Amino acid sequence: MVFNSFAFIIFFAVVYLLLCIERFTTKRIAVRNALLLVASYVFYGWFNVGFLLVLLYVTLVNYITGELLLKGGTHCKRTMGIGVVLSLLPLLCYKYTAFIVTSIQQLCGIISDAEWLSGWVMPIGISFFTFQALSYSIDVYRGKITEHYSLPDFMLFVAFFPTVLSGPIEKARNLLPQLRAYRAMTANAFMEGAVTFIWGLFKKIVIADRLCAYVNMAYTGVEYQSGATLALAAILYSIQIYCDFSGYSDMAWGVAKALGFDVTRNFRFPYFATTIKEFWRRWHISLTSWFTEYVYFSLGGNRVRLKARWVFNISMVFVLSGIWHGASWNFLLWGALHAVYYLIEYACGIHRKGYETPRLLKLPATLLVFVLVTIAWIFFRIEDFSTATYVVGKIFTDMASPIATGGSAFTFVCNLFLVVLFIAFDWLLYRKWLISEDNFAKSSVMNVLWVVVLLILLGLFSVSADNFVYFQF
Repeated sequence: MVFNSFAFIIFFAVVYLLLCIERFTTKRIAVRNALLLVASYVFYGWFNVGFLLVLLYVTLVNYITGELLLKGGTHCKRTMGIGVVLSLLPLLCYKYTAFIVTSIQQLCGIISDAEWLSGWVMPIGISFFTFQALSYSIDVYRGKITEHYSLPDFMLFVAFFPTVLSGPIEKARNLLPQLRAYRAMTANAFMEGAVTFIWGLFKKIVIADRLCAYVNMAYTGVEYQSGATLALAAILYSIQIYCDFSGYSDMAWGVAKALGFDVTRNFRFPYFATTIKEFWRRWHISLTSWFTEYVYFSLGGNRVRLKARWVFNISMVFVLSGIWHGASWNFLLWGALHAVYYLIEYACGIHRKGYETPRLLKLPATLLVFVLVTIAWIFFRIEDFSTATYVVGKIFTDMASPIATGGSAFTFVCNLFLVVLFIAFDWLLYRKWLISEDNFAKSSVMNVLWVVVLLILLGLFSVSADNFVYFQF
């Protein structure tokens, strides 16, 4: 089941009711965690019961690794290395085997479809829960976690149903202590979670799913589309993928909040960033934080003596981030493009300590960052490199041609109106003129009005729900 389905609403209502009953009866952490663990495994197994075996394998590997590291000994580095390899093994097999095999075949001039790989179905969310589980064993190895946790608590940490499919990727030292404490489910927390969930649902089924139809139309047979149509599609895809993924993250945050847990805010208005560096501090925050802490710092970060080594470190983080999204050259190129953007900014002195974008340049800088990110999204969305470069070339050479509506003119105008409305809402949230994350309870009237407006828009403009884009990663 997915968040944007009636099945999930029923599932959540049952889970919440059971937790309320537990709260007024036993008030025991072990009972609450047992209920959440069963619910999480039911939630994940809903897609494919076989996927539970992969989830359980990754969980056990990291729990055993952590226990061995906590006991100490003379082979800690070897234990950690084996644990990392065994943890990544399912991810490498399911996600990258076909890419590696076909790449080798192409390099050797072998013509084959690798049909034996066609039956492999990648477990949903494998990239997310693998990284989440790894955060525990790595933190134990680094001495950031020094206490033992029970296996059931650790199983719940990895499989926690609000985050297991597409994050946010929680670090063990953030979520595990919450699982060890009794978290009260208050009315205010439920309201805050519900409003955030509805806002995420709005972004998904009112904005992202409507834009998806137009983007798919424009990117199907690109040779028949005008440059202006492809440019609009690229812009709309930037908004689509943001609304799709941030919408999911908002729903995940809202569900966790309603249950009494605080998970990472995965997005903080990234398209209002004035630099690429700031964009990555606002976009998919949990993944950026994971790569920064466990890859960038492990490579030496900016503490290396040679500037070339630092360039390698920062480039490696972006390239690995691209490959994390998918086993394809277009994802690698997408990551490399962002590395180039980042290094150009550094060379221009934008990253120096104390730098702040001048007030008069903030709007142009924001637009420039959006354009650069949008160009990179083209290579993210279109797997074929030649097709992606063709689209970019046509955008810059054929802007005078008319824009295709992709259907009725009314629907096209309606979609553009919703995009403008969403940008206005997002700007008001960014400026904290609507609900403030820091002081949600400041206006109960505003909260109610916000929910009413969103529900009206959901009823008027929602379309049939598609799967979330990041489910494929």
